[in-house]
Amino acid sequence: MSAKKTYRYEIEAQDIDFRRRLSLSSLTNFVLITAGRNADENGFGLLELQSDNYTWVLSRLVIDMDRMPDESDSLVIDTWIEKIGTAFTTRNFRLFDGSGKVIGHAASSWAVIDMLSRRSVMLDTLPGMQQFVVKESTPIGEPGRIPNVSGEEANRFQVKYSDIDINSHANSLNYIQWFSDCFSLDFYRSHHIRRFEVNFLKEIVFGDEGVVYRQEISPGDYLFQMETRDKGVACRARILFDEVPQLSL
Repeated sequence: MSAKKTYRYEIEAQDIDFRRRLSLSSLTNFVLITAGRNADENGFGLLELQSDNYTWVLSRLVIDMDRMPDESDSLVIDTWIEKIGTAFTTRNFRLFDGSGKVIGHAASSWAVIDMLSRRSVMLDTLPGMQQFVVKESTPIGEPGRIPNVSGEEANRFQVKYSDIDINSHANSLNYIQWFSDCFSLDFYRSHHIRRFEVNFLKEIVFGDEGVVYRQEISPGDYLFQMETRDKGVACRARILFDEVPQLSL
């Protein structure tokens, strides 16, 4: 057991996009795997909670990268719990490349819900977590609230079998893919993702259908809103891109 721990991952072919760089969904997956591994090792992981009919749900996430690693690199992630509130806990991450250089940070907010009622559970029901708190923040701070979006329709989705995870709702990585798919390959050839933020507001489940709206609030800075036919706004996100410098002849 360790309050702060480091995990190393090798980047493989399934983790990269057509540019041979780590994709946003793969990066998010590594961050979430790290959170799960550390929670498991410290005695309050997903399967441990589910034995009492509780489960973890991700509420908010922010990832800020100086650069995305490529296929030849490794990804090393430090993680720790910064604080535990009444209903939410904040878990932080520091990301390194294979040479040990810091290339990014992430911060996340998590809640525990009752699997039967689907309502939040007070975190004082997990007293063992307190011993793993490390009062250390990151330069990017905690994930914040994303405002309401009024933009154009950029994607549509329908939740199917392969989208559903162990919590019986759409896996968070599917949301990332639905947001990422709002842009063309040409756009990705000339832009790199600098920062990603997401607020999960409502569960979406098998059979739900919806629309992703996109609003550009400044050059390269996009807000997204996912709405379902029956539940309204289910999720909001933000992606900030850096434009790739063009080589002069």
